[in-house]
Amino acid sequence: MAPRDTSKTKDRIIQAAFDLFYNQGYQATTIDQVIEKSGVSRPTVYTHFSTKEDLCQAYLKDRKAQELVDLKAEVRKGTTPRERYLAVIKGVGKALWGTGFRGCAFFNMISEIADPNHPLFHEARQYVDAVRELIRDGVIDLKASDPRYGKIDVDHVAESYYLLVGGAIMASQEYREKWPVKRALRAIEALIGD
Repeated sequence: MAPRDTSKTKDRIIQAAFDLFYNQGYQATTIDQVIEKSGVSRPTVYTHFSTKEDLCQAYLKDRKAQELVDLKAEVRKGTTPRERYLAVIKGVGKALWGTGFRGCAFFNMISEIADPNHPLFHEARQYVDAVRELIRDGVIDLKASDPRYGKIDVDHVAESYYLLVGGAIMASQEYREKWPVKRALRAIEALIGD
C-alpha cells in the first residue's frame, strides 16, 4: 500500500479555509464548513490543525507568502526606480480588482480580532509591516536614483504612501470600484513631485 500524501490533504484544507476565511470572515467560518468544502473528515482536519485558530494561522502564513511573492514580482517588473516606487499601489489595485473588491485579507483579519496581542492579529500585522517595508525600500531606491528626488523625506513619503494604500483598499472595498486606487496612485505620484 502506497503512503498517503498528507501534504496534499493539508493543502486542500488550507485552500478551503482560504476561500471561507477570506470571503466570509474568520468569526463566521466554522470547522464544519471547512470540512464540507475540503471534502475531508473531521479527524483528518484535526490531525493537521488542532484548532480553528491553528488553521487560520496556517491560512494567513500561506496567504502572506503568496501575496508577498506577487507584490515583489510587481516591483521587479519595474524597469526604473519610479516604476518600482509606483508598483506597490498598482499591484494592490490589480489584486483588489481580481478579488471583486473583497479587500485585504490581513486588514479584514485585523478588524475581526480586537486583541493586538492575539496570534492572528500578530500574523496579519507581519504582512502589513512587510508591505510597509517594501514601500520604504521603493522610496529609498527612488531617492538614490536621481538628484531631483534627493530632498525626499523617506519617512514622510513612505508613511504617507502606506496610508494612501490602506485608504484605497478600504474605499475600494466599500464602493466596489476602481477609483480609490486610481486617486491614491495620483496622490502617491504627488508625494514625489511628479
